Amino acid sequence: MKASPIGVFDSGLGGLTVAKAILDLLPNESIIYFGDTLHLPYGEKSAKHIRDYSEAIVSYLLSQQVKLIVIACNTASAVSAGYLREKYHSQIEIRGVIRPLLSRVATKNYQQVGLIGTQTTIDSNIYPTILAEYNTHMQMQCLATPLLVPIIEEGFAESQIIDEVLKQYLSNLKNIDALLLACTHYPLIKKSIEKYYNGQLDVLDNAAFMAEDVKSYLEKQNLLSTKKSLTDKFLVSDYTNTFAKSASMFMGKTINVEERNIFASV
Repeated sequence: MKASPIGVFDSGLGGLTVAKAILDLLPNESIIYFGDTLHLPYGEKSAKHIRDYSEAIVSYLLSQQVKLIVIACNTASAVSAGYLREKYHSQIEIRGVIRPLLSRVATKNYQQVGLIGTQTTIDSNIYPTILAEYNTHMQMQCLATPLLVPIIEEGFAESQIIDEVLKQYLSNLKNIDALLLACTHYPLIKKSIEKYYNGQLDVLDNAAFMAEDVKSYLEKQNLLSTKKSLTDKFLVSDYTNTFAKSASMFMGKTINVEERNIFASV
């Protein structure tokens, strides 16, 4: 069981920020990554469809004998995590990306924090709700930024296009002490966001905190792998050259991306 892989899934490319953080922190672990490129972006889908897609992915990852499942997607974490945990609690631990970030943010002395995410994540109101459980004085300004994921998925994360779109979006957030990136795609444009703020603002994302959460859980359950014995797998529901190229560039090495359409009944 210790040598079993960790299952990680997202709507597409963004969850690789979490997968890479996990592998960097825990080099003896192996992962099976599933990007649901057939249905991206999740942020424009109904909660029911997102739950259906997420459930199909969890079912597939269970068939691959994973020891832990990480929902490396804020939108899926927002609308599916509770449902999935309730359904699969006797079979597998399922962790979302939201609480690890907010539990750390709540320890800071921020007065006003900004948050950007998909429309579905923002509409769920889950970030302010959970933050209030940890910290009652901190205020949060939430802003939906639906154009960012498609731009990133199309390979324009380092283009002038992203700078112009960020300028339009971020100008709506006033007098904030920190900005939370409530989408796992957004670390791919973190440098552009920090440039907009001239490095004068804390910009925080889920990836590193999620990796620490995974490590803590595996340690407590005595499930940490002592030796990397399996090859990491990177799967998508719809293969595109853009995804394969961007994924290899982000991971810092050539990775083999395979297509798996697991949604025949969804």
